[in-house]
Amino acid sequence: MDVYAVRLDFTKKLEPYIFEQLLTCVAADKSARLRRFYWEEDKLRGLFGDLLIRDLIRQKTGLHNQEISFTANEYGKPFLKDHDHVQFNLSHSGGWVVGVIDTQPVGIDVEQVQSIDLGISQNYFSPDEHEDLMSKADKFDYFFTLWALKESYIKILGKGLSHPLNAFSITFIDIDEIIIKVEGKRIQDIFFRQYHIDKEYKMAVCAAHDRIPRDVHMITPGQLIKHFIPGYNGTYSDYS
Repeated sequence: MDVYAVRLDFTKKLEPYIFEQLLTCVAADKSARLRRFYWEEDKLRGLFGDLLIRDLIRQKTGLHNQEISFTANEYGKPFLKDHDHVQFNLSHSGGWVVGVIDTQPVGIDVEQVQSIDLGISQNYFSPDEHEDLMSKADKFDYFFTLWALKESYIKILGKGLSHPLNAFSITFIDIDEIIIKVEGKRIQDIFFRQYHIDKEYKMAVCAAHDRIPRDVHMITPGQLIKHFIPGYNGTYSDYS
């Protein structure tokens, strides 16, 4: 398993001709969707997310980018076509795009910590989780800690929100041991790791084994662009 993260800086503009060139590196339907996004930030998150996953797949499989083709299950979770042994997942929030690749199902989530109506926890968290949340001094921090963990678990299942977030509970045994309970019973063979890539974000990976790496590979947008456009040396090449 490998975990990667890309930090986008929206104060720097990606040159339009580079954006157009990168769009040719993703599937035609994805390119069309990205063009329809109104906000530039959404376009960049979507584009760099797709490029990151493609880059990880190329590294792991030796496939050329034009050989990479995706399919999806009935809930919309994407898979690499004709390569069942390659499993991946993607998430983005704010300025971060994160991805994970493995040989078994895997889920990843990153969430930007921000002020919200904590009352929604009664709808999306189990009673035990809501009670834990209300007991915390920094409720926003804990809310997004739980949210990232729960989303990473939902994503490993590949059923989207058809699997309700309040149908299971996250329980902290200690700082390094996090488990899932359904109706008070522990779900076996599910493992988590949290990452602290930014003080304003929460990030978690959920896997079917405990060999989750401790470190995140950081890659700059410029480095990622160069993997698709060799020799690129523009605005996005010099920040992390």
